[in-house]
Amino acid sequence: MLHIIPGGSALTSEQAKILDDEFFQARPLAYFSARISALLSASSEQNEVTAGDAVGFLKALGDLELANILEHGDSDRDLQVALDSVSVRHHAAEALIRMLHAVVVARPRTGDAACTWATLTDGPIGLHEVTDELAAAMNSDVGAFAKAFLPPKSVQSAADIEAFGVAWAWVLRAAQLLTDNELTVNAAHNKLKHGLAIRTRDDVRLELMTGPGPGEDGEVPLSSFGPGKSIVIFDRPLVTYLARPYPPRKQGLEATSLRVDPPAVLAEAWMISWVYASVFHVAAARHGSTTDGLPAPYPAPRTGPTPAQLLENSGAAALGYRGSVTTATDSSLKPRPSGIFFPGFFQSMTIDFAGATAATVVDG
Repeated sequence: MLHIIPGGSALTSEQAKILDDEFFQARPLAYFSARISALLSASSEQNEVTAGDAVGFLKALGDLELANILEHGDSDRDLQVALDSVSVRHHAAEALIRMLHAVVVARPRTGDAACTWATLTDGPIGLHEVTDELAAAMNSDVGAFAKAFLPPKSVQSAADIEAFGVAWAWVLRAAQLLTDNELTVNAAHNKLKHGLAIRTRDDVRLELMTGPGPGEDGEVPLSSFGPGKSIVIFDRPLVTYLARPYPPRKQGLEATSLRVDPPAVLAEAWMISWVYASVFHVAAARHGSTTDGLPAPYPAPRTGPTPAQLLENSGAAALGYRGSVTTATDSSLKPRPSGIFFPGFFQSMTIDFAGATAATVVDG
């Protein structure tokens, strides 16, 4: 319990200190690392949960048997891991951008004492507003991120400087995940958390053949696929969702499918959470306190990977596909082109659904 007694509508300096003393005892990197560890463990071969593991769970339900309660297959587990990987990456991205906004942009409410925890709480709701304000502040003060990320030192080492560049690249990646209006990853996260309005599949493979298509017998030899013969587009779980481009209400409905490679997505989540934990530590150290355990240790500098390097390391193929479902209510707005997003570029593509044919892949 926090020993705070309300003394009016304004936050006093004593209250602010108590709040930030409590807030800055958190261990954000450990939190995200624990979530990532749980998902990595869940994606590997593990025994099913036993009644011994679920004693409290079963007691709360009032059931004595675990059978027929947690029924799911390996595919269901894999799809859950894919979805939760996207969720933890987005959570880390929003935590980082909002924390930076709190320490770089935000100011206490009129009459309030400075308090990082309260500032985070009272910050803008809209992610576009948060990101735009942060970008404006950093553009006007080129040293703002350095002050937020690097702990005070008389001399920064070469590793510190390299880590600063890597961290900045991940700040940009986090902002992109939250605000990109082309491959709308933020919409995917919103549809996931608001009603599970998404569809996940792990049985779809999309591969473009560069050679001849099916023969007259409707068969395609397996030898037609492979390096130099075909281009793999989707070969991992897909998360498909409906959304309208920002700003809402005027554009038509779009269906977007994200290719989710859980290990790579979780690696991105960890890199973003590393930057967040670094900013959190610096803010905690500046706050200062006599409380034991404050602040959490400053994370070791990371000299890589950058977002581009991580995608290259993971062998990322396509990132996603976007297609129009309806036209806009405003006739002056044309549907955005359908197509596939690759790292760094968009390839428009028109699919001839009317001319679709079925074929069977055979040995040969």
